[in-house]
Amino acid sequence: MENKTLNHSEINKPTEGIDFEKALTVLRKSILWVLIIFIVTNLGAYLYIRWTKPLYESESELKLDVKSDATELGLTGLTENKNLNIISGEIELLKSKLFFNKVIETVDLSISYYTAGKVLNDEKFEASPFIVDYTLKNHSLLDRQIYVTILDNTRYSISFFDDANSNTRTYKFGEPVNTPDIEFIIYLTEFFAPQGDRNFFFIINSERAQINYLSRNLTVEPLNLNANTIRIAFKDHNPLKARDLVNAIDTLYLNYTEEEKNQENKQKIEWLNSELKQIEKQLEGYEDYFENFTIKNRTNDLDEDLRKTIIAINALDSQRYELTKKVEATEQIQNELKKGELNSLNYSLGVYPKYISDMLTELTDLLSERERLRLSYNESTYAFKKKDQEIGNLTDNLQIQLKTLTDRYTSEIQDLMIRKRKLEDSFVELPGKSTEFNKNQRFFNLYEEFYLSLMQSKAQFQIAEAGTTTDFKILSSATLPQEPISPNALIIYGIGLVAGFFLSFVFVSIRYLLHNKISTVHEIERLCGAPILGSIPNTSEKIGMTQLVIDKKPKSAVSEALRSIRTNIEFMVSGGKDRVISVTSTIGGEGKTFVAVNLGAIIALSKKKVLLLDLDMRKPRVHLAFQDKYTGKGVSTILINKHSIEECIQKTTVENLDYIPAGPTPPNPSELLLNGEYDSLINKLKYDYDIIILDTPPVGLVTDGILAMKKADLAIYIVRAHYSRKIFLNTLNRLTSVNQFKNIAVVLNATSNIGANGYGYGYYEEKSESDNNFIKRLLGKRV
Repeated sequence: MENKTLNHSEINKPTEGIDFEKALTVLRKSILWVLIIFIVTNLGAYLYIRWTKPLYESESELKLDVKSDATELGLTGLTENKNLNIISGEIELLKSKLFFNKVIETVDLSISYYTAGKVLNDEKFEASPFIVDYTLKNHSLLDRQIYVTILDNTRYSISFFDDANSNTRTYKFGEPVNTPDIEFIIYLTEFFAPQGDRNFFFIINSERAQINYLSRNLTVEPLNLNANTIRIAFKDHNPLKARDLVNAIDTLYLNYTEEEKNQENKQKIEWLNSELKQIEKQLEGYEDYFENFTIKNRTNDLDEDLRKTIIAINALDSQRYELTKKVEATEQIQNELKKGELNSLNYSLGVYPKYISDMLTELTDLLSERERLRLSYNESTYAFKKKDQEIGNLTDNLQIQLKTLTDRYTSEIQDLMIRKRKLEDSFVELPGKSTEFNKNQRFFNLYEEFYLSLMQSKAQFQIAEAGTTTDFKILSSATLPQEPISPNALIIYGIGLVAGFFLSFVFVSIRYLLHNKISTVHEIERLCGAPILGSIPNTSEKIGMTQLVIDKKPKSAVSEALRSIRTNIEFMVSGGKDRVISVTSTIGGEGKTFVAVNLGAIIALSKKKVLLLDLDMRKPRVHLAFQDKYTGKGVSTILINKHSIEECIQKTTVENLDYIPAGPTPPNPSELLLNGEYDSLINKLKYDYDIIILDTPPVGLVTDGILAMKKADLAIYIVRAHYSRKIFLNTLNRLTSVNQFKNIAVVLNATSNIGANGYGYGYYEEKSESDNNFIKRLLGKRV
């Protein structure tokens, strides 16, 4: 076959068009990264949606129909160019700072309550579990987050610093707190849930912050110039707040046109509001008094407390009387015991505790026994004295117990006296407290009636104020938004999906353009002129680079590939015997020794004697393929005439296959191959073997391989798929052009057997059904 020489620029020149097999290989090797890109982009879209607060927009529609006397609003020139001037003037009015100040005066935006989340904060608009009544002393607290942690339904902790956990103080709900910066009271509301969130913060908004908030989120735009309609929209993260603010703006705007007509009623209403606020404070003071009175005295019915106190005092007197009787009875027994009047003890067992009653009963029994002994024995006898001793011991113990019981009764009487004195003191104070409570109750009822009267008057003036109609109309009231205007989940997920496709395409394209490793036989055919003997596929099992696999799986894809290469060798080299085949590669790790060992074994199975000669004396590996140990003799010792050929030949488990190991590593492997001993070795081995396979060193690293290849009838150059770089084929082209090797052929090792172009031989290999899984094959799983 005619050889052609390619220079370095030709090797690196990209293939015209797209190499789909290479693209499939790059895609298969990049599938994990593609999945990661898709996961990252879609996860980013999910996290963006998850951690972005939804924004809602409420809107309303107004119709402006101003008459010629509309200058009462203080707006000049509305009659000229009516459609344009009306809309532009009213839009400027709605967006003016003056109007925003009126909104702030109408809608309480001075304080905002939030749930303190780890990432997002949720505003509790009109649903805060607590409210703050405050008086600000230091304006540095404006527009700052003040953290509140609800400990239980009575206590909370508060921090005025950015860190919620620093310098916290604990107070009770409803308790006034006075600090150098602020004076405040925090109350729980009906929205407090014991099992809900506990961490919150509130912000006292400055006037500037409130105006900026309204200006930033309010949108006023014309809808129809001919119809004089405008659209008012407000955006906020809380849909209720957005709707309420739009309603408030609409109402305030309509009421603004009537201010002059209702000035008198407005002043009366303002006076009523001032009076109502004062009365409210009075009522709040009385309510606080009643609350504190109830908490302090644990009651609000003093007459019932008087009755209960009298009953309690009588009960204490009865208990004291009973205890006094018990003390007298106990002291009587003690006196009788001290006097020794044992035979005339006067006691009632029901008065004493059981252990005293048992001791008295026992004493009575002992006295009776002594009387019976007196009838039969003399008082000087042992039995009589023993009985007297028992009576004496029991009497002493009884006196001790009676003394302890007397002390206990006396202590209980003293406790009862103390309790009685406390009740008597409380009894003395109750009439005064009752008088004060009833007095405050009367004033509270009086203020309450006055408050209701003022409220009725205020309602009347408000009705009169509402009697003036405005020329502006609300065509569409504020809507309660159900869906947020942002983020749009469908669009965000679509962006994430498209970004995944785009980035994956870019990533695979870059890898395709930067791919400089040989993947297919077509690339070898394009980059060099040497013939291709065949390709060896990957296996599903993890095997060593020099392992013998032919004898274990003769029907495997590797075995079939080597048989095909063996057949191609028959066509490449004429003659059936005395053939020398060298196997080399550019660098280590391309499977040179693996191919040499298994090719020798597959040829040996065809009834030919094969000898495998390990000429890689720098890094010998042939003996490892047969799982033999290092023997210290081989090619290097033969070439220096230290050992004979017969001493170095090693038998293998494969019939007709022998090998000679490399032997000890010499300091000059190249010089050993240059002397006549190497030629003599090859010639001697030809007499005994049909095929000699030379496992040579990588020709891209050392020159030993080139020296060994000169004696070969066929040089096999190993290229490993997805490992060997395209520039390695420069070495192969240099061998054919510079060294004039005409008998050199290429074997592509470790190819994937996906598709017909992969030179796979899986037809004969026994595989499970799972091996045909398309996903596994697409991911590049070895089969």
